Amino acid sequence: MPSPFQQLCAELTAVLTPALVAAGYRAPGIPFDRHTIRYEFKREALTGRETIAILFNRRRSAAFGVQLFIEPPQGLAELEARGGALLLGTLSPGRTLWPFPVRAFGENQSRLSRLWGRAAMTPAEAVRAFLALLPEVDAWWCQPASSRHIVTGTLRYPGRQGKA
Repeated sequence: MPSPFQQLCAELTAVLTPALVAAGYRAPGIPFDRHTIRYEFKREALTGRETIAILFNRRRSAAFGVQLFIEPPQGLAELEARGGALLLGTLSPGRTLWPFPVRAFGENQSRLSRLWGRAAMTPAEAVRAFLALLPEVDAWWCQPASSRHIVTGTLRYPGRQGKA
């Protein structure tokens, strides 16, 4: 019997990847597995490459995080070298209120959910929960600001002035 993480990888490969490809994103070209922690789905836009990054934690629990960002047309390597700012969005399956952290999609439960006896999300439910938020993600590409399920922040690159 496959582990919960293997079930999640199978669900992401079989359901999430085709759904994002159908929405115009370019898939990373490799199936989800325990050897890679970051998978990026990209599509071209006028302002740059819209990128959805699916992230696993180092323990490979049956959960995944989602980051959103628009890669500038010149690329991230140029942004890092020249300096500048990258706007990041982090997607959560439920409403995120400060100071509480953004939750991952999957079997990770909040303390409150465990106290109330709620069952953890199955891999299929986690993928469906993410796909249900794609309209909110599409709206974020046009107006990148925090919303009900997206927390927005800025990553600043100082640049490598004078370094060879």
